[in-house]
Amino acid sequence: MENFFKFLGGRKTFFAIILMAIVSVFLFTDKCDFPQWSNVVIWVFGTYALSNGVEHIADGLKKK
Repeated sequence: MENFFKFLGGRKTFFAIILMAIVSVFLFTDKCDFPQWSNVVIWVFGTYALSNGVEHIADGLKKK
């Protein structure tokens, strides 16, 4: 499974893709409308970007 995560860019990327796919299915099956879909996509990307940034900052502080 680690090779699969590494292929996709990591566990965070994998779960972000899964969440985007799920909410896109909801959009296409009319379980949510576009503003709801957009809000979830913004939150998923924001969470991914913030966690990725914090990880890189922590790695940078460890090396000192």
